[in-house]
Amino acid sequence: MPVVSESLAQLSESMAQLSKKAKQAEDRAAEARSQTHEQLEAGIAETRADVERRRQDLKARATQVRDDVASTWADLRTHVHEQFQQMHAMIGERRDEVEAHVAKRRAERAEAYAIDAVDFAYDAIAEAEAAALEATDLRALAEAKAAH
Repeated sequence: MPVVSESLAQLSESMAQLSKKAKQAEDRAAEARSQTHEQLEAGIAETRADVERRRQDLKARATQVRDDVASTWADLRTHVHEQFQQMHAMIGERRDEVEAHVAKRRAERAEAYAIDAVDFAYDAIAEAEAAALEATDLRALAEAKAAH
């Protein structure tokens, strides 16, 4: 029976945490419909602070990684984060100083951005799953070769 490496066990735990985080995001999005502007602003600030903490964590880990594939993913994360920041800047323009049709367009852009972010998350989860399966397969192969 193959032994699960510590990194694969951690990967499995990370994927479980990702699932929980997705459920929390779903619940918060549903709750948002009944919240006040102030509550929404506080939630947005909290979520963005969490994103920034995670980005800093990823950045710190990326500097430790020397593998070309991991480096490519770090570059992609940075690029995606920059794109998200640009969208936040566009969305965050002074909401209370715009006309109704402009506000509507901005709301539509914010909705489209949210849809794109969910699509990106689906892609990232699929990539994480494929990487985890490949890592498990390669670990088993390495152990089988070491046994012979």
